Amino acid sequence: MKKGITGMFLEQGVRAVSRVAGAVLSDPRGQEAMARAVGLAQRGLRTFEAVQERALHAAGLAARPDYQELRKQVARLKRKARELGERLEAGKGGDGPISGGGHGSR
Repeated sequence: MKKGITGMFLEQGVRAVSRVAGAVLSDPRGQEAMARAVGLAQRGLRTFEAVQERALHAAGLAARPDYQELRKQVARLKRKARELGERLEAGKGGDGPISGGGHGSR
């Protein structure tokens, strides 16, 4: 199958970028510059996420951290419900009423 002119240009471009990236990453100065660039990108992403969260809250909408906290709360509720269910089942065994003390020890 023939590549065509676009495919040839793309292939040559990929090779050129690979050579340049290899040269940059083999040089300590290039490694340092890459590390700074990655650090800046990460800080930029955190800043963007903070601004996005404030904008969503200003619009009365939930942001990702809100959902993460909600997931944690739901998990805690599920665990408590399971513990209460286990205590209720244990109380049905004819041992009398369930005492109000304790937190469902295992």
